[in-house]
Amino acid sequence: MAIHIFIICLVVLGLQNIISITIHKKRFSKQVDELQKQLDEKKEESELVMREMLSNITHDLKTPLTAIRGYAQGILDGVAATPDRMNKYISTIRNKADDMANLVNELSLFAQIYNKEIEYKKGGVEIDEYISRCMSNLSLDLETRKIDFLYRNDVEKGTCLYIDEEKIKRVFYNVIGNAYKYIDKDLGMIFLHIEDAGKMVWVRITDNGSGIEKDELPLIFERFYRTDSSRNSKTGGTGLGLSIVKHGVTFLGGILNLVSEVDKGTEITVTWTKISFSLPKKVDEKKKI
Repeated sequence: MAIHIFIICLVVLGLQNIISITIHKKRFSKQVDELQKQLDEKKEESELVMREMLSNITHDLKTPLTAIRGYAQGILDGVAATPDRMNKYISTIRNKADDMANLVNELSLFAQIYNKEIEYKKGGVEIDEYISRCMSNLSLDLETRKIDFLYRNDVEKGTCLYIDEEKIKRVFYNVIGNAYKYIDKDLGMIFLHIEDAGKMVWVRITDNGSGIEKDELPLIFERFYRTDSSRNSKTGGTGLGLSIVKHGVTFLGGILNLVSEVDKGTEITVTWTKISFSLPKKVDEKKKI
């Protein structure tokens, strides 16, 4: 009798184990199906984003190319008969060529970031002299685009930061390029202000553009993200510019902040810590022995 009970218990335990395994198997299979569904959705979403980005890149390359061909043909046909008109045509061709070059540089930099091949070469940089040098080229470009560019420096001469000059120049170019792209007013304005904040330096870039909707602000630095206004405009864009800005600033130890108001404009602030650093004095070639 005891043996029969023992056998029955074994059978019951065996059945319980089989039922438990079956239940766990079904649960696991369901989890796998859900994960596979999520992966498929992510893949589909990524493919959609990539198709949209490729479409934007094609648009961003085709549009300036069409303009360059049109204005160049106008020069050849003698339409630019006056010096003023000739200057206008040449300035437009130059601006469109710059737009194409910036797009190629942006894509190249993104590829380096994506493949983790990007290298940062940090060094001590005197912020006033460095930004003045960066902005000298940009101010001329903005002038030809009829954007009023203002620059103010409130840090002491000799204030230094530990940054990568080339990468941070790309940060400024991307921020300012993004700003003038969405300025929809007759009198566009971009204001670059360097402020002393004790142990920190604030670099503020303010524009009077169309601004960004409040619900879009948390997403604005995400890769491939473009605001609704940019999707519906002729400005195009890959959605990479500000994500590159975020990567460059944070990787180099800076803090990035953005505030914006629709129809009033946007302000981006980059915060860096000052460093105690003495730049080597330049040797006068005439005094070298």
